Amino acid sequence: MKISKKIVDIASYILLGILTTLLIMAVVSALTGSVFPLLIVKSGSMEPVLERGDIILIEKVDPKNIVADPVKGDIIVFYKPGTDILIVHRAIQRTSNGFITKGDANNFPDAFSPISPEYIVGRWTGIKIPSWTGLGLLLLFLKGEIYAPYGKIVLITLLIINVILIVRDIFSRLRRSAQKEQSKEY
Repeated sequence: MKISKKIVDIASYILLGILTTLLIMAVVSALTGSVFPLLIVKSGSMEPVLERGDIILIEKVDPKNIVADPVKGDIIVFYKPGTDILIVHRAIQRTSNGFITKGDANNFPDAFSPISPEYIVGRWTGIKIPSWTGLGLLLLFLKGEIYAPYGKIVLITLLIINVILIVRDIFSRLRRSAQKEQSKEY
């Protein structure tokens, strides 16, 4: 019984660590608007290769070397021209003005193509955390990008609960420490 309890405890700490890390990443990403090397696919336009909720690892593309990087057929990440919306689509053709892009599940190339090199953030490395793990969908929910505004409400509630539990734990430890000191005096 003790061995299985230890395994459960270790597994719960690992899971808690992973969820806390993802929660922090979601908060930082939501507050700063920064693009991490990990990006969550927000739509089904790249199915079946990438599904909504997949977490993909992207590598930066050097703007100085844009002639050779990315290449036709690469899945690239770029800002939709004139917006701060990130798009994950395939570069299907190179032109003198940039790249013609298209989602694999879409019938036609993107109307806003060609994508100028300065809008390209990076390229998918081929590594992903599949959507079936639920991690990407959970982060989209917590960021309020699906089922808004419930995700943000849950995120704020979780943050408040975590702060309360941390403060409670600190006071509990201080109380126990004071009781130990008091029992040593007698």
